[in-house]
Formats: sequence, structure tokens, C-alpha cells
Amino acid sequence: MSTKIISITIFVLLSIVFISCDTKPPIDEPVIEDIVQGDFENWVTVSQGEVYFLKPAGDWWDGLNYLAVIGGPVTMERTNDSYSGNYALRIETKLWGEELSIPGIAATGYFDPNLPIGENLVIGKPFSKRPSFFQGYYKYSPADNDTLVIFIALTKYNPGQNLRDTIGRGEFVSNEVQNTYKNFNVPIVYNSDITPDSIHIILLASVSGKDFKGHPGSVLIIDKLSLRYE
Repeated sequence: MSTKIISITIFVLLSIVFISCDTKPPIDEPVIEDIVQGDFENWVTVSQGEVYFLKPAGDWWDGLNYLAVIGGPVTMERTNDSYSGNYALRIETKLWGEELSIPGIAATGYFDPNLPIGENLVIGKPFSKRPSFFQGYYKYSPADNDTLVIFIALTKYNPGQNLRDTIGRGEFVSNEVQNTYKNFNVPIVYNSDITPDSIHIILLASVSGKDFKGHPGSVLIIDKLSLRYE
């Protein structure tokens, strides 16, 4: 009888130990959110007269391909050199004429043909979350020691100042040749507890591209963009 009691007691004690272990609070796993159309799987053909070019489907991403309507180069293209799926984004800095360098650029926003060249790409899409990291995969072939830029900012419109306040931002730059896909993981640093209302993402094949001084031939390939929350 005593042996049975001891066995039952040990069983009960072990059960309590395992139950105690099981009741520990679970470890929070990071939440990954794919960026809208950030896999670059779907593209549409845009035609203006006799000019045709591709752009990512939907209204989330755009570049400077509309300049092709007035004779400019196509700098944003689809490629089947993808990290996952069938396609990825390929942007290349190219010459327009003999001196003007058109940057390989893609951004969250839209191209407005009514604005002056250099201001056509209106950047920003509605967004009200506070991610911790911006991540994705890239390949890079710089020309003349060029440098890529991957930039993200979360902003909120300030009606009193009639401008946008930066709530958080992050940036990744590199001038290294990257022939195989590599992960980038950009921490987003916040300077305010305010909830943003817009997200601004800029992908540049040339660091001086915003000033139309990039190095022609620099190529940046991007795929599988996402946001991570911790």
C-alpha cells in the first residue's frame, strides 16, 4: 500500500511541475507584414502613344519611366532574377542625352507629369502603424564606386506648419558589389510617440540620383520587401 501511495505522490508532483512549466507566458514572436506589392510579382503595361513601358501593378509603387514619353530612358523594369516568386524589381541609372543622369529609382507614391522634372515623383502612401524594422533582399552592381540607398520614413502631416513631421526613419547604404541576394534589415528609429499617417520608401541605385548626378550603369535589384514589428 505504501509503495502505491509513494508512486501516486510522485506522479502528482511531476504533473504539477509540468503544468507549472506549461503556464509560463509565451514568448512574443516578431510579426512580419508584407509591404503592399513588395514582392513585385504583378506588373502592368503603360502606353502613351507609341511608347510602352512596365510598372508595378496597383498604385503603391512608381518611378521615372513616364519620362520615356518625352524621350527619357526607362529606368525601372521587371526582372525574372528574383529572390522568390517569378519576378523582382530592377532599377538602373541611365544617361539621358550626353550629360543628364536619370536615377534608377522606385518609391511609394506616384508620378505627376504636370510637375517639373525632378519633382515629378510624389512620394508617400497612407499608413498608420509603427514597424520596428524594414527588410528585404537585394543585389547590387555599382558603376564607378556608386552607392545604393534604401530609405524609409514614417511621417504625419502638421496642419499648423503645413508640412510633414518625421516620426521615424531608417536607411541602408552600400557601395559593395552584391552578385547574390542578400538580406537588408533597417532599424526604424522613432523620435516621437505620435502615430504616423504616411509611409515613404525610396529605393535608389545611385546615392546622387536625387540630384541627377548618379553614375550610369548602376543596377539595384530588390525583392520581398516587408516590415517587422517587435
